[in-house]
Amino acid sequence: MIIEILVDLVADIIGYFIPDLAPKTKFEKNITRLKEEAWFASLEEDYRYGYIIYQNRNVKRFLGNNNNIKMIVSMDEEREKFIRLVKEEHEKFTKLG
Repeated sequence: MIIEILVDLVADIIGYFIPDLAPKTKFEKNITRLKEEAWFASLEEDYRYGYIIYQNRNVKRFLGNNNNIKMIVSMDEEREKFIRLVKEEHEKFTKLG
C-alpha cells in the first residue's frame, strides 16, 4: 500500500515537471480498456453519464480499481450494478441544482 502511494507520488511529480513522460493513472488505463467495450462506449457517449464517469468521485474511485474492471468486463450482474451506480450518481447530481 505504501509502495503504491510512493509510486503515485513519483508519477505525479514527473507529470508535473514533464507532462509527456507522465504515466497514465489506473483510472485512465482502465477507461482506455473499457472504451473497447460497446456497452461502456455507449454509456460514455451519453452526455449525462459521460460527465458522471469523469467527474464523480465515487465512480472514478470504482473505475480506478483493477479488480472492479475485471468484474464488470466479465460478469453481466456486476456490469449492471456499475451502470446503476452511474445512473444513481447522475440522479443525485441533477437533484443538487
